[in-house]
Amino acid sequence: MYFSVNVSFASLPVFLPTILKGMGFSSIKAQGLSAPPYFLAFVISLASTYIADKTGQRGIVIIVTSLIGAIGYTILATVKGVTPRYIAVFLAAAGMFPAIFNIAPWVVNNQGSDTKRGIGIVLLQMFGSCGPILGTRLYPASEGVYYVKGMAVCAAFMYLSAILALILRCYLAWENKRANDREGAIMPALEIEKVDNVAIENDGVGFRNVL
Repeated sequence: MYFSVNVSFASLPVFLPTILKGMGFSSIKAQGLSAPPYFLAFVISLASTYIADKTGQRGIVIIVTSLIGAIGYTILATVKGVTPRYIAVFLAAAGMFPAIFNIAPWVVNNQGSDTKRGIGIVLLQMFGSCGPILGTRLYPASEGVYYVKGMAVCAAFMYLSAILALILRCYLAWENKRANDREGAIMPALEIEKVDNVAIENDGVGFRNVL
């Protein structure tokens, strides 16, 4: 998921002024019009991470934001009109940035010890950060002004992110059910709730994955 979203993450911020200039805007207007989509992405990033924390449903948030970004890139890949393309930029930014900002904490949420959290973040960055190697090569000047191939590839990776999030969420829910069945056989649910938080933080009785 992190690799997939990073492909798009490395594309839009770098090439957005060029994309807007290809819509017919001057260089200065293209730079100015780059700001509103990022502001919307900033607001939704804060709201989505807050909602994910409060509800414990980070996977659903990633699925929804990834699909929003995918729809934005799909419009950019298939539509030629200036107005729908500019609106699609808002969708792409409002889906892509929140998705990536929810993937990283999902890794941390579901590791039961400091060692696992540390290694999880290292692996996430090591493999996921390879995404920009591909993303920064999707928009050659020869394919302007619409960059259909680049937009289509980014859309495909955002759809892939949503699919992977759904698969992972289903797997984590299955793991939680197994834990419920296992612990329910050895102690009442009331007793599980009273287990010390230190045990929970170290994969002990009561530890559950964040969905």
